Amino acid sequence: MPCIVDHVPSPFQEASMTTIKRASSLAGYTAVLPYASEMFGVYQPLIGWKSRRRLDWIRLEAVAAMNGLLSTLAGDFQNRAPIQFNQDCNISAEGLVPAELAGPRLVNQDSMVLREVALSLAERGEYPPAEITWRELITRDALTRILRDTVVPYYTQLSISNCRRIAALPPLHESQEELQIRRAALVADSQAQITRQIEREAAIAGVISQLVSDHRYAQLNQIFFADLDRDAKADFFRAIEQAQQRLGDPYLAFDPKGDVKNVTLSPVGIVHLFRQYFFELDTFLGTPTGHVWLSPGATVELIEVSTRKTTTERAVEISTEQIQKVETSTTDQDELSEAVKQDNKEDLKLGFTSTINQSWGTGNISATPSLNMDKTQEVGRETTHKRMRQQTEKLSTEIRQNYKSTFKTVTEVTDTSSKRYVLSNTTDKLINYELRRKMRQVGVQVQDIGSYLCWETFIDEPGEDLGLASLIHIAKPADLLPIPDQSEVPYPADRPIAFQTSVAWDYGDSEKYGFVHVGLMDPPPAPEGLEVVRDPNMVQVIQVSGSGEDFTGTWAFGGRWTAGGQLEIGVLTDNSGLSWNKRVDFVVGGSLRYIASAAKKAEIDAANNAKKAAGQAATLENDRKTREAFVNAAKERIEMAGSLTKRKFEDLRDEERIIVYRRLITSLMTAAQYKNADNPSRHILSQLINSIFDVDKMLYFVAPEWWKPRERAREFVSLQQLQSQISDSLVAWSDSRPRPDNYLVTDKSTPAPMGSSLGWLLQLDGDDLRNAFLNAPWVRAVIPIRPGKEEAAIHWLQSVNVEGSDGLDALYEAPADELDQIRAGLGLAPGAGITIGDAIHFLCKEVAAKNAESNQVKTYPATEINVDSKVSSTPVEKVYEHGFYPLQGGFRVSPNDPSPDPNNTDKNFQVFDQWIEILPTDQVVPVEVTYDPKTGRQL
Repeated sequence: MPCIVDHVPSPFQEASMTTIKRASSLAGYTAVLPYASEMFGVYQPLIGWKSRRRLDWIRLEAVAAMNGLLSTLAGDFQNRAPIQFNQDCNISAEGLVPAELAGPRLVNQDSMVLREVALSLAERGEYPPAEITWRELITRDALTRILRDTVVPYYTQLSISNCRRIAALPPLHESQEELQIRRAALVADSQAQITRQIEREAAIAGVISQLVSDHRYAQLNQIFFADLDRDAKADFFRAIEQAQQRLGDPYLAFDPKGDVKNVTLSPVGIVHLFRQYFFELDTFLGTPTGHVWLSPGATVELIEVSTRKTTTERAVEISTEQIQKVETSTTDQDELSEAVKQDNKEDLKLGFTSTINQSWGTGNISATPSLNMDKTQEVGRETTHKRMRQQTEKLSTEIRQNYKSTFKTVTEVTDTSSKRYVLSNTTDKLINYELRRKMRQVGVQVQDIGSYLCWETFIDEPGEDLGLASLIHIAKPADLLPIPDQSEVPYPADRPIAFQTSVAWDYGDSEKYGFVHVGLMDPPPAPEGLEVVRDPNMVQVIQVSGSGEDFTGTWAFGGRWTAGGQLEIGVLTDNSGLSWNKRVDFVVGGSLRYIASAAKKAEIDAANNAKKAAGQAATLENDRKTREAFVNAAKERIEMAGSLTKRKFEDLRDEERIIVYRRLITSLMTAAQYKNADNPSRHILSQLINSIFDVDKMLYFVAPEWWKPRERAREFVSLQQLQSQISDSLVAWSDSRPRPDNYLVTDKSTPAPMGSSLGWLLQLDGDDLRNAFLNAPWVRAVIPIRPGKEEAAIHWLQSVNVEGSDGLDALYEAPADELDQIRAGLGLAPGAGITIGDAIHFLCKEVAAKNAESNQVKTYPATEINVDSKVSSTPVEKVYEHGFYPLQGGFRVSPNDPSPDPNNTDKNFQVFDQWIEILPTDQVVPVEVTYDPKTGRQL
């Protein structure tokens, strides 16, 4: 029958947990061969040789400082002679003399009262003034004159200017009444500000008047003068001395006491190599992870499904940073050697090399003044021990925390990799099974496998020679609406319409004066949308024809509008009047002006406003769509940039190594030969250099960006400009302070690369190490010297064009026994002086002797009696040939300490460190257990 496996520990599980005890003896594991190994190196710079290249490197800054010394020192001098310009722009400076060292000087004030007082102080020329000067200058009457004659006129002109400016403001889509209200508010605000300024000037005048009354002259000096306590002459000479010191010996500038021994100068260093071995010692059952119980006669089908996360290229691309970290740490993490190798690969403090399987670290190593190989080897062992122990402890902890196995019952087996168990209880008792994790016991040993001298140098701004990826992206255009025609429909044009009508004169003998009515007429019908203009003035009417008894000539006519809208026609007489006693029939005519009617204008205005509103609405909608398209394009680019496939780790490191190679080979060949030598010469130089220096094993260490922050990346990508364009679409959860290194994310973008918050220059398809390389102020490059070529390498480096030989003739300070050892090794007379060059020469012999010893074949273990149990091997390969041999005494830091282990007496190639790691596996074993029914404890 199916059974559910409970993964939650029971309350009694703690009491029944298996006790894990240490192994009392490791002798039974002798001759177990290592299943994996990892090489590790500790590089130590040496002190004592003043490298010409490094001196030149540092002296560049000192030369630049000397070149700017004149401008720097000029700031310590002050001209007090007035320089004036007249109306013709001519200059007058009659009192101009060489400037003097600047002592106390007047401070630029933002108050008119203080400025007027400062001008009076400048005329006196006392820095600082005497007490009597303060009492004479700052009186109540003098301050009153400044307020009335200077402050008030100034603010009067400012008030008049503001009022004129406000009165000239144009309307902003507002009525005349609204415009006047706005202008009045602006005038009131301007007057309130000016009032506050005048009151502030009066208050300042009151403060300094009170200070004089209370004899507070020291406070007055602090208000009006700067650098009161400064000794300008002492500062001047100190700047000269510092500049000369930097130019003469730049290292003296690093220490106020000139203690050059605390500065790393030598271009030669030493690396001690160690190999970490991993041995499979034993397996055992760990603490319970689950519980299964079977009643009498029951059968349980147990299906174990093992799940393990693996790191794939795709997983890295789509995972969040947190998930990626977990997956990286659990990729076959039950294999400790792979975990150590991966951790070394991703450590920013290690050097990178592509031709050998090793890592060199300098994170915790400081420069040593000793050229003794035993002492440097001792420091190297201590550093290796600390790093490896911390490293494996950290990784094994991650293994325990991130490993997961799930047990569950299913009715159908769908996982072909699952394991199926059938447990049957054929007894008449209840059977309990504890599911215990199978654990591995891995032994780790560390052996000293060799030492190499190295050439060390620095390369500035290494990222300048690397190209960056540019993302190709064509944004989708906005789906814009068509903009309606917004041209305005004009009003109908004015039209003159002619009229003609018949009128009659029939007044008998009566005398008529002025406008004499002769007829009425209706105006011609108005065309559609027009109306007649009723001019209050007289309408011009002309006589077309006239017929009557004895009538001849042409009379004057005019027309005027009546209240009823008709046009009244009349004869126009002069002051003498008109009398004609016979009837005359006239035909008169004229022209009336017709314009657009009010209704037509309203109709056209409504149509134009509707077109304008439609156009504005379409424009606003298009602006919104354009902005939306811009924001969407920005989001799309951010997400695309973050989801780009990162280039292979090895390719990125090889490119960086090529950049470093270029600079190093230029230094070794000299720039002139590297650029201008013909190919045969370059071929010879390359073979010669490669025979002395192991160029393929070059490592480089990236300096952290904080030593010299680079130019901001936003200057190249215009990030601030982009943020300003979409500022209304950004949601910030910060303190609303302007932060120059903010960056953009979306809800779907991958985590930003390292350095985003620092404004780093980033490579889209690069990893964190590439970004650190791009922004590094320099890299430290280290090239090992080939074994046996130490003397040749030192001779090459002493060339004038490379490192020079400065400092090699200085005396080497060391303990007496070490100096005697050097004298004996070099065949010098007892008591002879030992120079740094001698010490380096002796070190070369020691390193060469150690490398020669590494190739000698011996038999191991030394104390083994049975010849068949011995193996023949070099000291470096003895662990591979013989296997695990328990190290007595644990960690040994010094190679000169007497070894308690008779099988580990090699001074130079000792196995000096050992520890045990416990790792879980993905296997679970059911173990039958019984419990006391009364106490509930495991029996």
